[in-house]
Amino acid sequence: MGLDRTERVELVNMCMVYDTTTKQVLVEDKTDVDWKFGHTFPGGHVEPGEPVADAMIREVFEETGLQISQLESCGCVEWFDQQAGYRKIGFLYRTSHFSGDLKQGDEGHIFWLPLADLNAKNTAESFMEMLAIFTKPTVVSAVSSIMNGQLHLTANQENDQ
Repeated sequence: MGLDRTERVELVNMCMVYDTTTKQVLVEDKTDVDWKFGHTFPGGHVEPGEPVADAMIREVFEETGLQISQLESCGCVEWFDQQAGYRKIGFLYRTSHFSGDLKQGDEGHIFWLPLADLNAKNTAESFMEMLAIFTKPTVVSAVSSIMNGQLHLTANQENDQ
């Protein structure tokens, strides 16, 4: 009999909604998080049996009131808890296709901000590493050996040459 290759996995997602007219991104200051408070993008948990992209569309609507479409997968982030045999995988998307009226949700303040205004001081923990995945085609993932710990970027070797 082979090795048991199963582990507990938590699936989460995040989406950069970009307004091509104003050159701004939709940010959220979540209030119910286990990491450093600051700007982040809308996102949340994938429910059991729910397709990841459907979960992204649902989360953005729940948190912002906006309907999004034409999601583009950017990459992923992973956090590990070796002792508990557990991992969290975050699927990252971006889109500039949205409609509806912005509404404040229960999870934090939502507003538009110029992309250039995001920096290490005003964003959530490890958000700047995730931002590189959203904005740089050579960066495809990030990993942390500690749950909700500092992320370390992984570059796409083909694009680096």
